[in-house]
Amino acid sequence: MKVIINGRHIKLSDDMRSYAEEKIHKIETHFDRVIEGHMTLSAEKHRRIAEITLNAKRATFHAQEESEDMYASIDGVMEKIDRQIKRHKEKLNDRKHHHKEAIFTVEEDSEAEPRIISVDKFASKLLAPQEAVTQLALSEDDFLMFFNRETNQVNVVYKRKDGNYGWIEPDFE
Repeated sequence: MKVIINGRHIKLSDDMRSYAEEKIHKIETHFDRVIEGHMTLSAEKHRRIAEITLNAKRATFHAQEESEDMYASIDGVMEKIDRQIKRHKEKLNDRKHHHKEAIFTVEEDSEAEPRIISVDKFASKLLAPQEAVTQLALSEDDFLMFFNRETNQVNVVYKRKDGNYGWIEPDFE
């Protein structure tokens, strides 16, 4: 992992720099997807501020902590980043387990006909595609079905793995 440590309004001692680097490298022991860590240590009057941004594969983590002691600020900001990474890992594990359970269920019933196990109803709204994308971005859902205001047809917008959005529009030709 590439580590960058900057000081703002403070001269960083070698001890402080190595302490911060050591703390950042400890992240790698339980989360190996971090590509780059950037920490800024700053002093403002009696406040000592530590700010960190970690860039990982498909995720970015950011935290800030301030106290009267720089070492305490470094410890505090690293605790915050640790909590963010743990939550992120839990989400990833939940997705993996959910996906594995779904595959296992299908394999178990491979001889049986596929069956509908739940029905979801939705209140469809009359929206323009960009409005639908905005609503989807604000929700935790993976897709949104809506009536296209311009065509009066049912359309779907969905979140893509690359962070962009897709749009499905029927073609009845």
